[in-house]
Amino acid sequence: QLHRDDNVLFAGYKLPHPLKYKIIVRIHTTSQSSPMQAYNQAINDLDKELDHLKNAFE
Repeated sequence: QLHRDDNVLFAGYKLPHPLKYKIIVRIHTTSQSSPMQAYNQAINDLDKELDHLKNAFE
């Protein structure tokens, strides 16, 4: 979802160790948006998409 945002230059994640429940998310944005804004917008967009998918199956 982050890659769909025109203000996001780079988005990726790293799993430092497979047995630890920790990921590192890295987001680079243009000056038009902050990484936190882009992250929150992506989460909200995914939530809307999942609601739409859920309603389609009901």
